[in-house]
Amino acid sequence: MKRVNKSTLVSGTFLAVVLAASAYAAGCGSDMPFDPNQPAGDGGDPDADPFGNKDGTTPVTVLDVKPKDPVIDYPTATTQQFQAFVSGGSTPIVANWAIDNGPLGGIDGTGLFKASGLLGGTGQVTATSGKASGSTSVSVVLHLAENPGNVSAGDQSKLLAGGNADAGFTWLYPYDKTVFPRGLTAPVLQFAGTAASSFYVHLKSKFLDYQGFFAGTNPAAITLPPATWKSVSQSVQANDPLSVEVTKLAGGLVTGPTKETWTIAQGALKGTVYYNSYNSPLAGNTGATLKMKVGQAVQVLMAGCNVCHAVSANGNVLASMHSNYVSGATYDLTNNAAPMAQTSTTAFSFAALYPDGAKLVSCGTLPGSWPPNVAGLSGNLPSTLYDTKTGAVIASTGLGTLKALMPAFSPDGTLMAFNHYEVDSGHSLGVMGFNNGTNTFSAITDLLTGSPQYVGWPAFLPDSKAVLFEIGTSNQYRSDGGQFGDLSVVDIATKTVATLDGLNGMAGGNPYLPYGAEDVHLNYEPTILPVAVGGYYWVLFTSRRRYGNTIAEAGQDSIRRKKLWAAAIDINAPPGKDPSHPAFYLPEQELAAGNMRGFWALDPCKQNGNSCETADECCGGFCRSDGDGGLACVPPPTGCAQEFEKCTTAADCCDTGSLCINGHCAKPPPN
Repeated sequence: MKRVNKSTLVSGTFLAVVLAASAYAAGCGSDMPFDPNQPAGDGGDPDADPFGNKDGTTPVTVLDVKPKDPVIDYPTATTQQFQAFVSGGSTPIVANWAIDNGPLGGIDGTGLFKASGLLGGTGQVTATSGKASGSTSVSVVLHLAENPGNVSAGDQSKLLAGGNADAGFTWLYPYDKTVFPRGLTAPVLQFAGTAASSFYVHLKSKFLDYQGFFAGTNPAAITLPPATWKSVSQSVQANDPLSVEVTKLAGGLVTGPTKETWTIAQGALKGTVYYNSYNSPLAGNTGATLKMKVGQAVQVLMAGCNVCHAVSANGNVLASMHSNYVSGATYDLTNNAAPMAQTSTTAFSFAALYPDGAKLVSCGTLPGSWPPNVAGLSGNLPSTLYDTKTGAVIASTGLGTLKALMPAFSPDGTLMAFNHYEVDSGHSLGVMGFNNGTNTFSAITDLLTGSPQYVGWPAFLPDSKAVLFEIGTSNQYRSDGGQFGDLSVVDIATKTVATLDGLNGMAGGNPYLPYGAEDVHLNYEPTILPVAVGGYYWVLFTSRRRYGNTIAEAGQDSIRRKKLWAAAIDINAPPGKDPSHPAFYLPEQELAAGNMRGFWALDPCKQNGNSCETADECCGGFCRSDGDGGLACVPPPTGCAQEFEKCTTAADCCDTGSLCINGHCAKPPPN
């Protein structure tokens, strides 16, 4: 990949680059000789006090770092020399130098910053000398160009000129205004219209300008190289929309650019998705439970039809019913899904697992309800609290004879939501409190009653203040046979409901999905990542919509159209306001399989001393330097908490504007 000026046309092959895995901050010292013009007391030593005071009582603690807030237009410029001055002074002094955004570039002991050329953005440059310090920002605008399609210079010129030859050249995927997380495999850009011989892709944001030329495909689709997408997604900042323009050349005629705007969330998705597949090629085209981490290949967790599953928020325990729809088991996800407790009833199907996986509440059944009366069971099983390791019933108060359908605990473990079937036969959503110490359930509050359609599959937002749920036409909560569904959210405090139009594919009362009315109202079974990432919540759901021109067959019952999709949800949205954004397809899942009921859980936590990437991986809640250039889980340190580390209130978090959500520090939502 070449770093070029905007006007440069490129040819040749792509040179892959990979972002540095850890921050680089060069020059924590200097061998610069003594400068006789330095202020008295410095002596050429950046660790000395430049103001001459040796008793640690220096009243002045500010250095001026110059130039102030420079912008490097890379690769026209690649370096920037910084200097440090005593506040108000005119003679540079020796200092230690560091930058807080290592992948952006490094800075040496003389204050020379060199851009990495791997991403654009902003970093904070800091100079220290003795007890004095000062800082300024440095910004890099990154220009990238590549030609993986070996498009000729003549065809490049045509593409750059644009045209309007094919009125049918429109976006099929992704959708306009999608919010993408970092760390996701590059989305496949897919279009309607005639076949193309070549494409031009132009991506632009405040700190990035990318030009790429690609060979044509039929149907029309473009896949950005992984290193390119990593550079792009890391370069786009908060409140900095990414403009995406694509132009095609077909039969010598040019069409485009056709345009969209995306948002890049300032964080990579966490945890693992566990889902059902009924014809997985990885499992011999049979049913299976699979697991998938965002950006990594999917794996078979358990072959065979272990269905109707649920996963604890911390990723320790999975509970499911067996393929006979009678018996079931719980499984230890920290030990290769080893079976734990067994049951000869449906008690472990569609259960509510407590966030730490130690307990579950069974999904109740009653005559005429769903799940149906199967295998001679009475159809009259009340919801019961169980120990997931032993399968023993745990004595509790407050549940009584309640038959809670599709129950789900809140991430903080204090609430349980469910279909309150006994109120109005599947048209009600209830919630009750839970005290984990005393195993006590409080009185039921009905959040929604009298719905004209059936409500189910409740899932709490990470702050435990609102519940997402499916509302649909099927009393069997199915996603086929002409049954329809959409996702909504209800605020617990006000009982105000909002339809998730952005996620569902609607805008202003009309479908924005490219295939129109045939693809709307095909959204089911939501679950939610238990932590906020990059300023958003993230919902996972099953959808029968088409996927661009990759899965374009008509008919919602096509097995390939049953897939997992995800979408960003705004944090702290006012009750009654749609907080959702257009959804994106999870690219790692198998194309040929019918995939559904994905549970999004954090990975099983690690004990102190084990390596980590972020604090949510640590049982103690803190991930810090291990002293050898890596990160490890550590006991609670002194001082403020970083992103994903444990907190009680937002005041515990280091970054200005951070939130404390479900006991973890989270980046503030975009303005």
